[in-house]
Amino acid sequence: MIYTIHRLDNRFSYRDFFSHYIGFSSSMYNRQGPLHFNNAISWFTDTYGWSAEVRQYEKMMQWVASSNMINQQPFANRRATGIFAEPPNHCNKHWSWSNHYTDLRIYVASDQELGFFKLANDRAS
Repeated sequence: MIYTIHRLDNRFSYRDFFSHYIGFSSSMYNRQGPLHFNNAISWFTDTYGWSAEVRQYEKMMQWVASSNMINQQPFANRRATGIFAEPPNHCNKHWSWSNHYTDLRIYVASDQELGFFKLANDRAS
């Protein structure tokens, strides 16, 4: 499997949720990027469970953060708004993905998820 690894710093979006992204080529001709990308998504889903696409992930997590501010109000107000402080189940804390235009990326939360992915792919090679 051919991929690149990038550490997220202040130049990158989603750095508040993830530490790295794994990048894949968008070309199927030479490097088979889409095939490798979908194989990686399958591995992450099998290993950690489903996750939302990263742009939707960010929006849902922002909603959770804003609801936490509302949840500091008295209980009667929280119940009236119907807002809860827990992230949805499909906001998997371990990983997310993006296939925006030519960017085929899998975002991982920490070195642990990245290490497991690399180990699984080294063994498969």
